[in-house]
Amino acid sequence: MEIVDINPKQRPGLLTALCILTFIGSGFGVLKNILGMIMSPLQNLLDPEFFDNALDNVHDEYARKFVEQALEMGQKALQHIFEISLTQFILYAASLTGAILMFQLKKTGFYIYSAAQVLLLFVAPVFIGFNLFVNIGILFGSIFTILFIALYAINLNKMN
Repeated sequence: MEIVDINPKQRPGLLTALCILTFIGSGFGVLKNILGMIMSPLQNLLDPEFFDNALDNVHDEYARKFVEQALEMGQKALQHIFEISLTQFILYAASLTGAILMFQLKKTGFYIYSAAQVLLLFVAPVFIGFNLFVNIGILFGSIFTILFIALYAINLNKMN
């Protein structure tokens, strides 16, 4: 005799909305980083003097330091563009996988998603180092990461 569940678990609306937002965000992240890996050889076409010339017209001391830090970050990002894109591709793919599993009401997806999102916060510091811009990025990224993880955690009891 086969047992048929009359009341299968229903996916809560909040979980559905979160998963759809994650499908969009992580999907774009996957595509963007595939493009980044494909385009990474083009970094060699950029003239290194471009960065030096950018400072020529900045005369204010504080503005100059700000621009120097931004340009230094840009140079480091360009030097590691393939590695950054590959790392982010893997983490966005993991995040997408986690969202798919949560959409199917599987708790494992929450842990995969959470780990991937937290690790994504530290990709820039690993390759570029900490500076004002990276710290601001971590701050704002952390807000959304914490918010989404907390909202997903609310739905953990609905998952297997």
